[in-house]
This record gives sequence, C-alpha cells and structure tokens, in this order.
Amino acid sequence: MVRVISQETYNEVVNENIEQFSMTPKEAIEDAIQQFEAQGIDLSNIIKDLILSDNNELISSYLNQINIALEDKNYGNIHHTLDKLRNELDKDIAHRLYAEKNGAYNSLIKLMKACLNNGTVLKATLKAITSLMTGNPDLLNDEGIALQIQILDRCLDVPTLQCLLRWIRECCIKHELNRQSIFNADIFNKLKKILIRDNASGPELRDACAVIRALVLDDDIRHEYGKAHEHASVIAKGAINVLTGLMPRYRKDKAVVGDLIITLAALIVRNEFCQEVEDAGGLKFVIDVMIDYPDSEKLNWQALKLLKALAGNDDVKSHIITSGCGPIIVSAISRMKGSECVVTAGLACISALTLRCSSNAGVFYDCGAPLIIIDAMKAYPKSVSVLKQAAWAIRNMSVRNKAECSEFITHGVEDVLKSAHKLHGPKLESDIKAALRDLCLKVELEERWTGKGVSLSNGIN
Repeated sequence: MVRVISQETYNEVVNENIEQFSMTPKEAIEDAIQQFEAQGIDLSNIIKDLILSDNNELISSYLNQINIALEDKNYGNIHHTLDKLRNELDKDIAHRLYAEKNGAYNSLIKLMKACLNNGTVLKATLKAITSLMTGNPDLLNDEGIALQIQILDRCLDVPTLQCLLRWIRECCIKHELNRQSIFNADIFNKLKKILIRDNASGPELRDACAVIRALVLDDDIRHEYGKAHEHASVIAKGAINVLTGLMPRYRKDKAVVGDLIITLAALIVRNEFCQEVEDAGGLKFVIDVMIDYPDSEKLNWQALKLLKALAGNDDVKSHIITSGCGPIIVSAISRMKGSECVVTAGLACISALTLRCSSNAGVFYDCGAPLIIIDAMKAYPKSVSVLKQAAWAIRNMSVRNKAECSEFITHGVEDVLKSAHKLHGPKLESDIKAALRDLCLKVELEERWTGKGVSLSNGIN
C-alpha cells in the first residue's frame, strides 16, 4: 500500500523547520522531503516548493477570476485566464490536486454550461479541464458526462470537437467506471457519426479513434473485472466496415492510416471480427502499408499489431502467410532492429502466426527468422517483453518442426536463452524452459508439488 500525505501536512513540516529550527526555506524543504521519503511516503501528489513560489496564489487567483466571471456573467477575457490556469495545471499532478481541492472542476463545468455558444471560451475551458483531469479522472461525475454528450451533439467547430474528444479520452484512461458510464451514454453512435461524415477531417478521425481505443482499455487495477471485451464487441459490430472503408480514402495520410489500423487491432476481439476485417480488404491494405512505408517505424509497429490480432482466426492466419507476409514481417524486424516496440510486435506476430501451425513455421524458417530472433534477443538482453515474445516464437516454431529447429541451435540459441534466464529469473523462467524443452535441449524442470507418501483413506470404516 502506497503511503501519502496531504499538502497541508507537508506544509506544516516545512514551516516547522523554518520556525523552530531556523532553517532557510530551501533547507526546510530538503529536510522535509528526506524525512517523508525515509518513512516510505510518496510525495508525487505534493507541490514541494510551494513556500518558495506563488503557485498556490496563482491557481487560487485564476479560479477566483473564473468564479467572478460566472457571477457577473462577463466572459470577455476569461479565455486568457483559462490559458494561464492550464499552464499551471500542466506542471504536475500536485498542482492539479491543489486546484481540485479549490473547486476547479465545478467551476469549469459551470463555465462550460454558461458558454456553450461562446466557442472561444468553450474551447479554452475544455483544454483546462482536460489538463485538470490528466492522471486524475476520478473527478468526472454524471453532470460532466451529460455535458460531454450535450456538446458532442451540438458541436460543429472542428477544433472545439477535438478538445472535447481529448477530454473524454482522458476521462477513460485508468478509470473503468468512467468508461462504462460514458459508453452507456451512447457515445459510440455519436462517434460513428464523425467517422461516416463525408467532410470529416483527418485530425477529427484520429481523435475519435483515440476515444474508441480508450473505451476498450482494461487498465484500471481497482477493478478486477472490466467490460473492455463487451465494449469492443459492440463497437466492432458497428465500426469494422466503417474503419476499413476509410483506409483507402486516407491512404496518403500516414497518421490517420496508423490510427485506423491500431483501432481495428484493439477491436477485433472475436474470431468472426478477424474474418470481417479480411473480407473488407483490411489484410490486403495492411500489407500494402508495410510495403509502401518500409521506413515508418510507427506505421510498421501498428501494422504488426493488427496482423497479430488478425491471427486470432485460423483461416485468416493461413491467408496472412499465403499473402506473403512472412518475409515482410522478418524484414521489418531486421530493418528496424533499433526500435524495441517494432521488434516486440514483430516477434509477437511470428509467435501468433506459428502457433499450432507447422506450415507457417516452415515459412518463417525459410525467411531466416531464427537468426533474426536470436539477434533481437542479443540486442535487447534487458527487455523482458522482447525476450518473452522471442521465447514464445522459438517454442511455436520448434514444437512441430523438429527437423528444422536445429537452425536455432546452430545460431547459439541455447546460450542466449540461458543468459536471459540467469538475468531475469522467475520473470522468464517458464517461457525459457518451455523453449529449451521444445528445442530438445537440456533443461532442468522443477517439480512444483509432490505427495508426502501418506496413504489415502476414503473415510469408510
């Protein structure tokens, strides 16, 4: 359990150091930080140099100006105040928590309601509340969600719409209940209207896709069971054809294409969705993207993520290989071996495509994948994600291809695997041992449980 304190408690200790021990403000702050950290207290929510600055006065002043504007219904220059407030909020989470305690959320919600027809103020307020809630999504309430939907229904200004979508996305990150409430407000149908609009701009589409991906996250550790799969299933049914249909239209826009690809990858959580993407031309398009943009690290990473997701369907998995993807994947890993994210995605792709499929594994042997995989492990000896995906790929390529797996051994895979095990221990133990076992190499398997040799009784006398 992380231990935290309030800003007031921290300030009291700093002031005590100054008043009772005659320390300078700087010395008092350093001593207070050392005291609290020695006790294992997390100070990330604390403005540590508050006594040296007027940040508290600035934030309070800006909020006071907003409240006065609300009372007087005079919003002439309030957007300048909002910009200044946002600059303070963007500094760190401590500033945001301080503003929250001083009623920033309620003031900003009231200001948006009062200025729905004032584009300048509305946009500035949306930016400010997004900054306030970055890393702090607990503030959202039913009133805020209703306001989000209201603005989404009536907003015609593209920059303002983008600001709104970014606020909604921020509310969804690491907050399962917010996601469910926003989803239940029928937001997908409103996002879909943006996707299918003929005059939708690339930036609009990207922000709409970002909200869709946020709605299918499963990143809130406070909730053991979320509804990411349910959300993804509902959205996929209404969005797969739309997203794949947009791909050719924005083919020349790498940013939009990348967002469409990674959004599809997040949505295809069921077998039939993989087939739908292929039937709609998604597989061919993603292959063309990797061929057309061989030097784009981000696009290749996104494309590899989609290919791995598509491999969830056995028929599509076979089509991926027969479409010539094997050499393209291996080439991408080789070309971009300096990018850990591309290497990880590429190895995960090989692992998924060779799972329970010896013919696909044979294609990767023919492409020279064993040497590429081993080189990746050597290049990233400290990366658990790279080593884990590599071990899975080795295992899947070896378990049904005993005659060909000697190629891994020839390139020295045994030493590389054992070095990874020695360095990372339990984090990779089962994965490394499984790879060694399926390569028919010596491995010490540990018996997890044994009986005590006591005879059992059925309880019948």
